[in-house]
Amino acid sequence: MEIEEIEHLLLHALTEESVAGRLDSAKSQQEVYTILQELPYFELSMEEFQQGIRAMQAEQADLHEHEE
Repeated sequence: MEIEEIEHLLLHALTEESVAGRLDSAKSQQEVYTILQELPYFELSMEEFQQGIRAMQAEQADLHEHEE
């Protein structure tokens, strides 16, 4: 799966209202991943999930860098 597809799926899943409260109290990436696996459309492997998280973090860092 392409990184853009992974990020899109991940963003959709992370904003899913049905799991939002539980995601807020998750203490690790493993907990977040386990919760997201309950969503019927979430089919990322742990590796893809981590790639997506890293890509999103890199984009956030780039945005903050350009704001300064």
